[in-house]
Amino acid sequence: VSRGWAWIARMAAAGPPAVFAFSRPAVLLLGDSITQEGSTAVGGWASALAGHFSRRADVLNRGLSGYNTRWASNVLDRCLAPHESTVLATVWYGANDAADATLNPRQHVPLDEYRKHLTNIVRRVRQRCDHVVVFSPPPIHEASYRAIFIEPRQGIGAPLDRSLEASRRYADVAGEVAAATSCAFIDLWAKVQAAAPAAEGSSDQPWGRFFYDGLHLSEEGNKLVFRELLALVGERFPDLVVEPCCHTGKRDNSGSSCAALRPHLPFHDAISLENQGMPFLGWQSQGTIFGDGGASCPKRQKVA
Repeated sequence: VSRGWAWIARMAAAGPPAVFAFSRPAVLLLGDSITQEGSTAVGGWASALAGHFSRRADVLNRGLSGYNTRWASNVLDRCLAPHESTVLATVWYGANDAADATLNPRQHVPLDEYRKHLTNIVRRVRQRCDHVVVFSPPPIHEASYRAIFIEPRQGIGAPLDRSLEASRRYADVAGEVAAATSCAFIDLWAKVQAAAPAAEGSSDQPWGRFFYDGLHLSEEGNKLVFRELLALVGERFPDLVVEPCCHTGKRDNSGSSCAALRPHLPFHDAISLENQGMPFLGWQSQGTIFGDGGASCPKRQKVA
C-alpha cells in the first residue's frame, strides 16, 4: 500500500492533478428520425458526438422516427436520462410538424401548437440541464424529396407533403422558442443552404447533397451538423470541449483533457505493476490522481 501512496505523491508533484469520476453524466439527444439516424447512418452526427465524449459522458440518442412535437411531448418522461446529471441536451423537432395539413394530417402540427409543444419540451429539459441546444428543422430539398421519397411510394406527379417554405416557417418558430427559453440555437435551415449556395443567377440548389432523400441527412450532412454543434459548444459551453491528446489526437486517453468532464474511472496508464490496487482504493479517500490530465502536451500547459 505504501508503494501506491508514493506513486500518487509522485504523480501529484509531476503536474496539475486530475481526478477520475465514479460515474458518467448524460448527453441527451431528443428529436425525430434525423436524430435517430445520427447513430445509425454512416458518419452519423450522434455517433461522432459519442466519440467526442468517449469515456466522459454517455450520449443517449432518444430520436424517435416520425415523431412530431405533439407525440414527443406526451412521451418526454420516457426519454429523459436516468443519470444523476445531464450536461448537454439537443432538442430537434419540426420536420414532421411541418408536413402539409391536408396531405399528411397524421404528422402535421399547426404552427401555434408546435410553438407550445416545443416550448414545453425545452422548459422541461432545462429543469434537468443547463446547456440546451435547439435545432431548427432543416430545409426540404424539394427536387430530391420528390424523386427519391415521394414518387417511388406514391407515383409520378404525386404532390409533396413537405416544402422548403413550410420548413422555413417552423425553423423561424424554433429560433423564437430558443430565444424565449434562453437556449442556444442552431439554424440548420439557413446553415445548410449557406454551406453550398447556388451560383449567382442560378436556380440550382447544390445544398441538396447534404440529404440522401431531400429530408434525411447524407454522410456529408451529418458531418455538417456535427461541425456546427461542436462549434456552438466551443462558443457557448467551452468547458464541455474535450481537447485531444497532442501526441495521439485521441480524446479518450490520459493525454486528453476537459474542464468540466472527468474521465470515468482511471486510465490504464495510471495502473502500474506496483500499484495494481491503489487507484481503486483511492475511491474512499480524497480522490485519485491519474495520468497528467494532458499536462504533457505543451500546447495546453497553463502559464501561472
